Amino acid sequence: MAERYRAAIGEDKSKASLALIHYRGGQEEFDLGVEYAKSPDPLERVTGADILAQLGWDDRTFLDESVRALLSMLDDANDEALSAAAIALGHRGDPRSIPALVCLSEHPNADVRYGVVFGLLSHSQPDAIRAMIALARDPDLGVRNWATFGLGSQVEDDTSEIRAALRANLTDTDHEIRGEAIVGLANRKEPDIIDILIREWESSDVVSVLSLEAAETAADARLVRYLERFRTDLSLDDDSYFRSVLEDAIKACNGEPEPETEGDARRIAPG
Repeated sequence: MAERYRAAIGEDKSKASLALIHYRGGQEEFDLGVEYAKSPDPLERVTGADILAQLGWDDRTFLDESVRALLSMLDDANDEALSAAAIALGHRGDPRSIPALVCLSEHPNADVRYGVVFGLLSHSQPDAIRAMIALARDPDLGVRNWATFGLGSQVEDDTSEIRAALRANLTDTDHEIRGEAIVGLANRKEPDIIDILIREWESSDVVSVLSLEAAETAADARLVRYLERFRTDLSLDDDSYFRSVLEDAIKACNGEPEPETEGDARRIAPG
């Protein structure tokens, strides 16, 4: 399985899977991950990092040992292996990784900086937050997008610095980044969130699902007429998810009971 995964990396990694190795998550699988992580072949090192990332899934087997092995990979000379190790540390979620990841936050390779963003998601230590604020201004769209998501939705901290970073991205050229910033401000009950939402809808050709999620969080009757107009004007037959989020937003803004949810499913974790 690991050999097939390694072979697929250079072609289409999405078609390969380490699910059985992760599910087993035992000594043999850990040893295999370490063996690959120490290989002279950079793509085998990527495979090693991906194995170590999710051993045992929710049981998080070999957590301490995996984190130590992955930290030792953060001086890898190969950018792809370096990014894979940073992403793997994000899956492990151990705060010991923060200092080393922060040191890589200005790496010249955008894929490595993306790995750093994923590695720092959900960490609320001051150094991690400062790095994420800087990465939310990154010239690379993907890095900037995930850093904005991390600040807006993955940490609960509410500081003037975080709000300023989110507000700065309200004018981003990418509608998804603007949406992540709006969601983050709605989560923090920004006083002018209604004006922010209306301005976004009136100035953009795209109605993002993120803006609808923010409207549901804001739950303000002033938004109902805009939301009902979307229901009438937009073709929603082929997008059941968008239609569902829109209906939830309308119900919330009309004061109807909030539906039960199972958490934020907008992001699919790498690896």
